[in-house]
Amino acid sequence: MANNVDLNTFPSTKTQALTMLYLQNQDLTGKTPSELVDLYISVTEEIREAFRTSGGKRPSAKFFG
Repeated sequence: MANNVDLNTFPSTKTQALTMLYLQNQDLTGKTPSELVDLYISVTEEIREAFRTSGGKRPSAKFFG
């Protein structure tokens, strides 16, 4: 008997995490579930495009100090 445990957690990708972080900081008052889905999809696409056009560049880990 295998002891494999598959934990599917959300968010499971950096794109999902950034999308949710962005949406959590928006005023969603009055948005319908359908509008929220559209917003989630458009934000996800924008974040994916930002990663794609960044050319794999990673921000510097240097901090002010």
